[in-house]
Amino acid sequence: MKIKFAHIADCHLGAWRNEKLNQIGYEALEKAIDIAVKEKTDFVIISGDLFDVSNPKVDVIDLAVRELRKLKDENISVYGIMGSHDFSPSDKSMIRPLITAGLFTNISQGEITEKDKLKLLFTQDPKTKIKITGLRARKRCLEIEDYQILDLEILEKEEGVKIFVLHTLLSELKPIEFKDMKSAPKSLLPQGFDYYAGGHLHKTVPEKLRDSETHFKVDDKTKIIYPGALTPINFRELEQYKFGGFCIISGDIDIESQKSDFEVKFIPIKIKEVISLFIDCNNKSIAQVQELLKDKIGNINFNDKIVTIRIFGTLASGKTYELKTNEIIQKIKEKGAYEVLINKSALASKEYVSISVSVGKTNEEIENILIHEHTQKVKIKKISKKDMENKIHELLSVIGKEREEGTKTKEYNEVLVNNFKKVFQLEEEGDQ
Repeated sequence: MKIKFAHIADCHLGAWRNEKLNQIGYEALEKAIDIAVKEKTDFVIISGDLFDVSNPKVDVIDLAVRELRKLKDENISVYGIMGSHDFSPSDKSMIRPLITAGLFTNISQGEITEKDKLKLLFTQDPKTKIKITGLRARKRCLEIEDYQILDLEILEKEEGVKIFVLHTLLSELKPIEFKDMKSAPKSLLPQGFDYYAGGHLHKTVPEKLRDSETHFKVDDKTKIIYPGALTPINFRELEQYKFGGFCIISGDIDIESQKSDFEVKFIPIKIKEVISLFIDCNNKSIAQVQELLKDKIGNINFNDKIVTIRIFGTLASGKTYELKTNEIIQKIKEKGAYEVLINKSALASKEYVSISVSVGKTNEEIENILIHEHTQKVKIKKISKKDMENKIHELLSVIGKEREEGTKTKEYNEVLVNNFKKVFQLEEEGDQ
């Protein structure tokens, strides 16, 4: 039997604070669904993070419903799991209404056995008879604990052509630039599946799949596929990848002999062209940097393009905030750019002494060292260095508390403001 299915991951709908860039994500999903319909796929797999948060805005949910409805109308089933972003520990994820409406089949279903093992259940696609199961993600990669108690024997003994869906980075496949990202060893996965539909890693694995214009052969060494994000969702991804995409898998299967012959093709989704500029400010004054920027943008056609500008280096003179980035953005937009993003996190001034941290420290130790060293270099009247250090720790604790599910935004904001006042001992007029 010839089959064809789509593998989509990490849509992160609504991820941007900028609505113009969110629109790119919405159009990317629309285009991917249209291609899946046009290609007459038998089913679609979404391997996590359809939404960027578990409770997205109504407009985002409406878009997802509309697009998934297109697939249902064409008798194309959608199988998927929740990723670390759209997962909710209290089961209040907006994936739930999609499941209730019959637009999304959650294939991460299981039960704890008498031996305290997690037994995952299979969902069989009615058209192709392929069996699908998988394990949803949790925040901070806590799903690794679930992998450690998986009943692998039951999964591996199940007969038929099988697909496993995951939203976890595997250590053996980790790209060097993601070396600090939490991962799980490949040995935790059940063996003997015909295809492993990966998500969570916003980069194509194997990497050459993205650059190939032909089909990529699935074999015993390359059964685990990550299609990367459907579209870039932050500055670095726009700068590095320019665009995202998904995969279409096609081939022959024989249910009786439990054999498959799959090929994967990466389908790029290009909504807007991205132009990336890099401005080296080492040993330059603010005036020289402004002139360099003027020369850089002078003859480039920015019409309807997304522009990223990374400004880095140590200024010879002047302060980093003296660089008028708003003026740069305005000039490029006047030349027709769709949107302009500037990153100057790596821009420094010689007027500030750099702070260094030894390797091998924990995140908490690094935070303590940075705060301590910073407070030693800053002077504020009527506040001692020790008091300032304590207040910074208190403030980080206050703003680091996430809004609990069921708490209204207004209530959450009021708590933040009140706690902020307590840290700095502030009183409003009349609060004597």
